[in-house]
Amino acid sequence: MGVLMSYKQKNKYSFSIPEYPLPQNYLSDIEKAPYTERQYLGQPDMVLLDDEKTLITVYPIGHGAGPIVMMISRNRGQTWEEKKDIPLSWKSSYETPTLYKLDLLNGQTKLVMITGLPYWHGNSQGGWRTSISHDKGQTWNEYRTFHPTLATGKQNHSLVAMASLIQLRDAKGRKMDKWMGVYHDVNFVNYRTYLTFDSKGHEQWSAPEPYLVHYRNLEQEYQICEVGLFRSPDEKRIVGLARTQSHCHRSVMFYSDDEGATWTKPKEVTAALLGERHKIIYDPISHRLLITFREIVLDVNRSGEIEKDDWVAGDWLAWVGTYEDVIGGKEGQYRIRIAEDWTNSPKSGDTGYAGVTVTSDGVFLLNSYGHWDREFSSNWTGEVTQDLSYIKLASFKLSQVDQALGLLENSR
Repeated sequence: MGVLMSYKQKNKYSFSIPEYPLPQNYLSDIEKAPYTERQYLGQPDMVLLDDEKTLITVYPIGHGAGPIVMMISRNRGQTWEEKKDIPLSWKSSYETPTLYKLDLLNGQTKLVMITGLPYWHGNSQGGWRTSISHDKGQTWNEYRTFHPTLATGKQNHSLVAMASLIQLRDAKGRKMDKWMGVYHDVNFVNYRTYLTFDSKGHEQWSAPEPYLVHYRNLEQEYQICEVGLFRSPDEKRIVGLARTQSHCHRSVMFYSDDEGATWTKPKEVTAALLGERHKIIYDPISHRLLITFREIVLDVNRSGEIEKDDWVAGDWLAWVGTYEDVIGGKEGQYRIRIAEDWTNSPKSGDTGYAGVTVTSDGVFLLNSYGHWDREFSSNWTGEVTQDLSYIKLASFKLSQVDQALGLLENSR
């Protein structure tokens, strides 16, 4: 069911900033298919092309694994059409897909979809798989597998590959045709790998290596994973915002001032950012950050302490604040409850993995999966991963939320 908590009693697991429920008229369905083989649709990702009209989204039929569906909109999400001529290898996907738009220095654009290869659903192969489009999504390559084993000789069973894929810069701050991707494994070791392209345009991925090795004890205790990477406003710093699967700690933040070579010690952030699968993007109008995630609530009984199993998952959330808020551990400005999830389980909250885009005029176009149909899910008695879960699109400007909250100075 939906999780609506009172945060008047202040402690380190609570917050005091306002929370705005996004009105239904800002939401629409991309695909909803009850009583079909697509009743449960899983974690999506999405990109916006340079025309600022075309959206491409991918998601699995199933929870984190299953055949990949690709939907395309040519009008900012008003209507959608399924792409049928997709690679056959997409049918055997074992992880939530991630989707990225790569802008090369020569003016070319490549789209890359990536899926991990964890040890589940009968899969025994390691590494990760990629499928690339060189023509803005019209055609896609069959899956290619990279780095099935680690340097240690062990199988490289990747989870949420790539949780982030961020373009790097040289010593003078100039963009390079080089991207750093990050993922994790079941032991919560977080890896980085570098993507480049050879003279013929073929992708090259470097051997993965752990990048939080100096903080391994903390990484393991907190169970750090699903790292969302973004840059500081001056673009000189890369910041990571991460899930903590321990469910005993708040989400953590760490950063690098040398393009990901070294990182600061992870530290907990405000409870207002407590969640999973953070995706981060700047508002081009006000230059604030919008961060979406699956809501997590710790200290459910508000005792001020974390007891055993003292957590619950909630809804699809977005946090709005500044870069300085994140770095300084401040609460931020406000939160947006984008859509309420009605997962019929004790922990609720099967939602929040999202595709995150924004247009140059400040229209946020976000999508996620979830159990949005309260009546259906309340009456569902089967497995949660077979319940009705479907894909919604949210479309709004921060100025609209500002005005609703009486924060007119931010809308100018």
